[in-house]
Amino acid sequence: MITSKQNQYVKLIRELRTKKGRNEYKKLVIEGKKTILDCLMLKVKFDYILFDNTAKDFVDKLEVAKFEVSKEILNSISCHITPQGVIAVVEQPKLTSEKPTTNFLVLDGLQDAGNIGTILRTAIATEFNRVILIDCADVFSEKVVNSSMTAVFNLEIQKVNRDEFVSLFKNWNLPLLVADLQGENALHLSSNYGIMGLVIGNEGNGISKELKSIATNIITLPMNEKIESLNAGVSAGVLMYILKYNLKGE
Repeated sequence: MITSKQNQYVKLIRELRTKKGRNEYKKLVIEGKKTILDCLMLKVKFDYILFDNTAKDFVDKLEVAKFEVSKEILNSISCHITPQGVIAVVEQPKLTSEKPTTNFLVLDGLQDAGNIGTILRTAIATEFNRVILIDCADVFSEKVVNSSMTAVFNLEIQKVNRDEFVSLFKNWNLPLLVADLQGENALHLSSNYGIMGLVIGNEGNGISKELKSIATNIITLPMNEKIESLNAGVSAGVLMYILKYNLKGE
């Protein structure tokens, strides 16, 4: 049983709590029985699992490297208020840079991890299977991974800066719809764009001028005048459903 906080497996999990550590090792931490089972079903590559005696029966059935730790050690490296007794280190999903072959979502400067995770889950539900992140919070942080409910492992993930995206997009020859308060009512769209991109902007500042300048169309959601704007996760979800199921009639 591991009882030292200086153990290599324990220390690695602490390093992976930081963006620097995740970037260096190209690994991330997942926690909880359901998340671990979901990742195993998705064929995510596991490095190892740390568990305490409350999760022994659970991990005994898993064919991955596993090491028992004291409850004190596990609690010290858990990010949950009520730990489930099991934490794993897995490989990060590989990033992509190819031209999208499916509807794609562009997140322009989003910083709220909960919003990003929620948006990733909705992207899978609506088959916006590529998510492009421009200067966003780290998509591989535990807050995003946990709130996405493993969606991060089901999507094509691309990370770029604004100039890189503008350069790439100009060669893709695909339509790009930008969500903004000053735009066409999304409920009244009639054109079928085929494969398309949807841009959701920063929670406070909205869409950057660089992305507005390359938009095929700027769209908005109608709302009561008493409300200035919607949460980015809510806006993204409603718009993705409109574009897939209302606009395309699916």
